[in-house]
Amino acid sequence: MSNGSPYPVDFIVPVDDEVRNRGLAALGLILFLKTVLIIPHILLLMLYGVAVQVVVWMGYWYILFTGGKPFWVENFELIFLEWSSRVFAWFTSTTDVYPTYGTDENHPAQVTVVEAPEPQSRLLAVAGILLIRSLLAVPHLFVLLWLTLGTLFLAWFGYLMILITGRLPLSLHWYFIGFHRWWARTWAWIAALTDEYPPFTLKP
Repeated sequence: MSNGSPYPVDFIVPVDDEVRNRGLAALGLILFLKTVLIIPHILLLMLYGVAVQVVVWMGYWYILFTGGKPFWVENFELIFLEWSSRVFAWFTSTTDVYPTYGTDENHPAQVTVVEAPEPQSRLLAVAGILLIRSLLAVPHLFVLLWLTLGTLFLAWFGYLMILITGRLPLSLHWYFIGFHRWWARTWAWIAALTDEYPPFTLKP
């Protein structure tokens, strides 16, 4: 972050009464069977993920030669980020609103990305072309991969709490948001949606 201004990428799911579906929670408790219900999303996101890697790499070349990316490149990247974020929010019971495909401005789980000012860094674009940009994100990825293991346990614990109380604890709600916010910021930086290096924090 720079000059104390907010980081340009954020993820939020508004707090509600946190009442959640006990049936979905029961499915989650049994070997994460809740995941079966999002298999169509997972399969499509895997295919989209392959395509988005190519588009991200093309975006680096656009930045190198023009200082910015065309709308279609940025939009393609944003769809992947927004879509995967909705799937994560549903999986962790941050919301019971089933994820929609593609874009959806009305879904509770929303990613916001402030458009990067142009010209974007051509040096970082070269780093992206040479795959060095991804290497620079390794410290984040290392921490996040370890946190992912804990997050899976907490998602399961959240299912248990929902089954018992009918609600997701507010502390888990904020943790899941913070965890995915960190992931979203790291991916957005790798994808050159922003040139601001992401902070090491679960906080906004």
